[in-house]
Amino acid sequence: MPGFAVDKSIVPAGQERRQQRRRPAAVAAAVLFCVAGLAALAVLNACCWRAGRWWPGASLGLGLGSSHHSVASDKVLVELFVMSRCPDAVKMETVLGSVIPEVHSIVDLELKFIGTLDPNRTLGARCLHGDKECQGNIDELCALAHSGGDLPAFWRFLTCLNGHFKSIGEDADLSLGCASSAGLDTAAFATCTTSKEGRALLQQSVENSQFAGVNTSATLFVAGNRRCVEDGGWRECPGGHEPDDFIRDICAAYRGSRPRPSICAQYPRN
Repeated sequence: MPGFAVDKSIVPAGQERRQQRRRPAAVAAAVLFCVAGLAALAVLNACCWRAGRWWPGASLGLGLGSSHHSVASDKVLVELFVMSRCPDAVKMETVLGSVIPEVHSIVDLELKFIGTLDPNRTLGARCLHGDKECQGNIDELCALAHSGGDLPAFWRFLTCLNGHFKSIGEDADLSLGCASSAGLDTAAFATCTTSKEGRALLQQSVENSQFAGVNTSATLFVAGNRRCVEDGGWRECPGGHEPDDFIRDICAAYRGSRPRPSICAQYPRN
């Protein structure tokens, strides 16, 4: 039915006065609604910020091409989904041991450990290879968090730890010795591995891997894209799985302003 306009002059005076009285109340209600909405948004933002900033080095990563990555960073995000006592993880990390030292200046590395959050467990998570693995995960996360951004130093620690695979997570002297030989701050490292800081790092890391939906160790992401999987053999590695293949792709993904590593000169910019 077609609409029509009503001449205000024919609205009864009493009804018009009631409409006028209702207008301020409606405006006030709208203002209160907006204020409440802004307050709720502020609380949510603060909670999200805290979730990703429990401890130095923790991050709220998403892993599937949209990982939390500082907008101030122009480095290439490399995400490693692993388990510390998994032979496939060691195999992947051995290959990356010839990659990270070459391109560390343009890489942001994140470790995302595969497991299940469990508040009833001592370390706050359940790991496939038991509590020893959860502790090994913590050792690696603490080493990365207290490396001061020195990825070659962290990788020296990781190589040392992997060299004693069967003792990962059960020998505190081993992990401390690896931290010392790698040149890490051993006091900060030791405190981290035995305190709520390390447990928080583990829980955040497990949460990140769950959110990403990645449950295979070892899975590598480069610049937000699934790059390769080692799971009883290499698969889903369309660009190859040799060190040169990963170096090439990291160099190609770099769009920052700082000088590229000299090894990147072998690979033309896209």
